[in-house]
Amino acid sequence: MVAAESRTYKNAKLDPDVEKYAGNKVLADIKATLFYYQQQGVVMRGEMTHDPKITGIDTTAKPVKAMLTDCVDSSKYDKTDAKTGKVIPVKASGPRRHVNNATAIYTGGKWVIWTADIDRERTC
Repeated sequence: MVAAESRTYKNAKLDPDVEKYAGNKVLADIKATLFYYQQQGVVMRGEMTHDPKITGIDTTAKPVKAMLTDCVDSSKYDKTDAKTGKVIPVKASGPRRHVNNATAIYTGGKWVIWTADIDRERTC
């Protein structure tokens, strides 16, 4: 899902794989972010790195649910003006490594990321 999300923001159009791996709130958030970037004439360049860990699985839930915690590092992932290719400076100071808490559900024979919340107050 992360690779498809990255391609979405890099190309300023929804990558078809996003809907295979993202649902519910995560899918809505990706589409809203894409729309915002399109309106601003922005694309993303570079790479975000991740270090996800499964922190729990609920096999009694219908559908089965997994909880994940990820360390997202966006220090080499920049907003870029789509026309000029110039990097847009980051307005906020501070670290660009944050904790992302997510849930995934097992549906249709695959795992789908269902919710994700970045905790911008916590670094990792």
